[in-house]
Amino acid sequence: MNAHAMPHGILKTAALRAGEPIRFEGMAGIFTAPVPLTAPSDTAVLLVSPWGFEDMSVRGFYREIAQALAARGIASLRFDLPGTGDSLEAAADITLDHWLTAITQAAHETGRLSGTSKIVLLGHGLGATLALLAESRIPNLTGMALLAPVTSGRVYARETGLWWKMIAADLGLGPDYTETGALTIAGMIMPDAIATEIRKLRDTDLPLSRPLPVLAVCRQGRDSDGALADALAGAGAKVMRMPYDGFDGLVVNPLISRIPGQIVTGLADWARDIAPVEMPARASDPASDAPLAGASYRETGHRFADAGRLVGTFCQPEGEARGAPVLLVSTSYDRASAWANSGAATARELARRGIASLRFDAAGIADSPAVSDDPAQMLYSASLDRDVRIALNELKTLTGKPAVLVGRCSGGYHAFQAGLANADATAGIVVVNSYAFVWDPSNTVEDALKNVARPLGDYSKRAMNPETFRRILRGEVNLKAAGLAIVRAITARLYNKIEPALGNLSAGNRLKAQIHAAFRTFADRKLPVVLAYGKHDPGLEQSRMVFGGDLSGLSRYANTSFVSLGDSDHNVTVPEAQKTVVDQIAKVALEAAANGR
Repeated sequence: MNAHAMPHGILKTAALRAGEPIRFEGMAGIFTAPVPLTAPSDTAVLLVSPWGFEDMSVRGFYREIAQALAARGIASLRFDLPGTGDSLEAAADITLDHWLTAITQAAHETGRLSGTSKIVLLGHGLGATLALLAESRIPNLTGMALLAPVTSGRVYARETGLWWKMIAADLGLGPDYTETGALTIAGMIMPDAIATEIRKLRDTDLPLSRPLPVLAVCRQGRDSDGALADALAGAGAKVMRMPYDGFDGLVVNPLISRIPGQIVTGLADWARDIAPVEMPARASDPASDAPLAGASYRETGHRFADAGRLVGTFCQPEGEARGAPVLLVSTSYDRASAWANSGAATARELARRGIASLRFDAAGIADSPAVSDDPAQMLYSASLDRDVRIALNELKTLTGKPAVLVGRCSGGYHAFQAGLANADATAGIVVVNSYAFVWDPSNTVEDALKNVARPLGDYSKRAMNPETFRRILRGEVNLKAAGLAIVRAITARLYNKIEPALGNLSAGNRLKAQIHAAFRTFADRKLPVVLAYGKHDPGLEQSRMVFGGDLSGLSRYANTSFVSLGDSDHNVTVPEAQKTVVDQIAKVALEAAANGR
């Protein structure tokens, strides 16, 4: 895993209220009203999301745009297209026209919720292209902001495929890993009919049906961005150009994404300029509290914590709940629907088995605003522990029962810690591919993750992957760094053999003692604990340093079980591994309820 960096935030406050989670037409969204006492506009903004990995990266960016608009008296709505994020699963025969219809429905909902009569569309990447394609369907549209739009579907598909190959190789997904979709990234598969239509798109398919104010945010070195802006201006649009400084730093990866504050400010100022200060023509309508009704589950958006600063999704079974509820703790800076949309998929499958759940974004992540004085680096921080504790108690309030805590990677660490600190609210713990159980405060997150030991078998596996050789030939692999990592792994194994003789002289032994104390605490409570790891996961090596190379040290804790996820990656992209995780969560939740927890 790369070193992590907190996305730069421009609007922080001690208790900034999150946007209102809403559900409409089978879709999930976040509505942000103007800040009280600002001069309200009769224009609202609809933010159209990109797709896939890019959507994960820009989620916090969209929240900060919404906050900046609200500060200028402009309401906004951001939403998930059908089949993405927290919206309902898409039908197998969904087409591009369904997505464009969804944008039209979202524009209507934006006006209904805000009480405004005019709409501006803002889109990023493929979202900008979809906004252009939907433009003629929205009669009260008064402007468009286009950030890095896709102007060639063929190029977009090729770049997406290459991007995913690089990510998959870095994750250690082997050559045997296959996906069924024509267009896929990060475990997310675009419906085939839509992918086919997207591949055919050209810049000539993106005209405006009327002259409109357009803000074109153009990337350096991408002539296609400027060419589209020129074409729109030539057709009568009033085009304003803005350089997209910070694009690469935003979309590279949610883990290290940095939000370009100057773009947020520029977008909000432009929207204010084309949205004169006018009192809304009519009163706004309240959001519907009707849940999304899926196959054997129902979901509602949920806002909680002080000032309603945290946003989540409460998922319930269609019938009576049978097991302990589950709190899904997100990983790092991923939104709650998670990598490969596994957060939403897990919650819904649990509901089909009679198990309720809550998934949420912690402060400063995705749709939940940042809190002032929180650390810039939030992973393994007390601020995340605070929000997990709040969410755990919120779930107990919603259901009246203690919950099973579930998390992957850093989410597993925070789930583990929340279970230690909140005995009355905890019914079990499932930790997936976690690097740590107890954090050494003398370590920085960046250094610890940079130097984390991978199993030697992982390096062998990567060495046998043909994509690794291709990356070496392209100069994309740092051979010196890889060699040093292997040396560190060998050294760590050797040191692990002699470290017990050092006793408390070793910081590692002191940390191991804390970890064993934590596991003894859970054993004394008879709390079920499941540790699930892929057989090549780097976190597994850390567990071996504590419990022995064969993990035999776990045998002293009868309440704890180990489950292998097979040849899966750290993010659990492989569907079979995802199913194993869900099965383990359901087992713990159902048994906890049966045992009266």
